[in-house]
Amino acid sequence: MSRFLVSLLVTLLFAIPPSSLAAEVDSFDFQGEGSTLTVIRGRAVCLDAAGHEVESLFGCPGTSSRFGFASKDGRLYRFLPADTMTPVFTDTRVRNRELQITARLHAGGQLETIKVQSVKEGKLYDIFYYCDVCSITAYIPGLCPCCRNELEFRDTPQ
Repeated sequence: MSRFLVSLLVTLLFAIPPSSLAAEVDSFDFQGEGSTLTVIRGRAVCLDAAGHEVESLFGCPGTSSRFGFASKDGRLYRFLPADTMTPVFTDTRVRNRELQITARLHAGGQLETIKVQSVKEGKLYDIFYYCDVCSITAYIPGLCPCCRNELEFRDTPQ
């Protein structure tokens, strides 16, 4: 009987589309070892050397771009220096959108990105870069590692 209940619960959990649950979430926390899993809505912003937000309409100033995340509740998060997903924020198309990020929140309010999604009309869209020639998907802009063509920006409904 208990196996039946567990399998029924698992089936029900996976039957609910994650986008319908996440569309209403502004922040979700799950405590882990040394970090907290969190989902935050807001916008990616450029930071100056002191870690303060700067205008980023046409690109981030300076040669080494640093990024933060301004949540809807007004809190400014910074990304870990070793976060490999922050190059996605060099793309102004990404910075100009309302975003939902799933990340690990470390001490000092620093984020380590797991997933970046855009929010349009209350629906989540997966953001990625794609090469039609090689069928390669990447999560940061740049050249295809195979054919060296520019990866194409895409966002698809979840």
